[in-house]
Amino acid sequence: MPGAPHPRLEALTDLIYAALFGETTWQAFLDVLNETMPDAKSTLFFHDSVTRTGGLSLASGIQDAEVDAYNRYYARINPWMPKAAVRPVGLGVIAEQMLPRCDLLKTEFYNDFIRNIGCESSVGVTIMRENGRSFNLSTLTSSADPERNRANADLLSDLAPHLKRAFDFVRRDRRDCQNDENGLALFDAIGVGIVYLGEDRQIRSFNTAAERMLAEGVGIGIGLSGRIVIGDTTLSAQLDMLSHHHMPASTLPSSTLVKAKDGSVRCTLVRLQSDFITAFLEGPTIALIIERSGTAQRADINEVLARNKQLTAAEMRIASAIADGLSLREAATTHDVSYETARSHLKSIYSKLGVNSQVALVRRLMP
Repeated sequence: MPGAPHPRLEALTDLIYAALFGETTWQAFLDVLNETMPDAKSTLFFHDSVTRTGGLSLASGIQDAEVDAYNRYYARINPWMPKAAVRPVGLGVIAEQMLPRCDLLKTEFYNDFIRNIGCESSVGVTIMRENGRSFNLSTLTSSADPERNRANADLLSDLAPHLKRAFDFVRRDRRDCQNDENGLALFDAIGVGIVYLGEDRQIRSFNTAAERMLAEGVGIGIGLSGRIVIGDTTLSAQLDMLSHHHMPASTLPSSTLVKAKDGSVRCTLVRLQSDFITAFLEGPTIALIIERSGTAQRADINEVLARNKQLTAAEMRIASAIADGLSLREAATTHDVSYETARSHLKSIYSKLGVNSQVALVRRLMP
């Protein structure tokens, strides 16, 4: 009868709260939602109307290559999003409310993406919207019948308050890694600096070791707006890459040697894993780990070098850096000499100490 709730509403509502409390997964929720429409493909996704970027945070029925294609390109040209960016939060709509079908059929998005995944139309709802970024639930379908799709748009309207309530719970209950004082103290204990960064390079927190290093001048600083300032172009580019919303959380850490006033520091960037809800609410969290480098950590190796009268001061610096585990190129960067000069020093070191490899050099320096 008219106005009757969707037959799957109760089951899907139960799945929302089961996923919230870990009794099932959000993937299971999307899988069941797919059963409500023909050839359905459901996704929780975000879209930033200011930068015209977005990404599929979680999807059911969409292949990884298709998700990657959307995140890299099609999110920017999704013709439904201009209207979706201003539609009322919590109101389920059919595709024709976002764009007339005759106009959709002319778009690259429809012809090269929607049709390629076996779909014709969609229904969607905005769950949350903050600072121009919206978090949405959408189901793509092979059905192009607006009347048939309307029932599922109404279903999304009924599910939206429960999804909003679940996400608000996550917001209140989450435990931010940057507030983990024990973790920060652990890095302090071993003399390693750590800085937690949010969107736009905004510093969320840092430990005492990092504060001291930044004050001393290690090629990295804090701007007046509270953002990290990085002079090294390689490290800066790595941070920008890891800060993208659609980068997979499993992205491997990247490490760069950065020149400092006194030697160099090794900077490692790690994108921290978080659930897709927290990622939407706060954006990616990047840990910047700063370790001093360029001087041998072992006092016994330093003593061997100090007793050796054959090596020049420049050669001793290169030998010390090699013994500390740096590559020759990193040793050159640390001591502000060209790679060719460092290689010349290394050849001289080999000749004077009677070795023919970096491994043999380290063994030679062991007392």
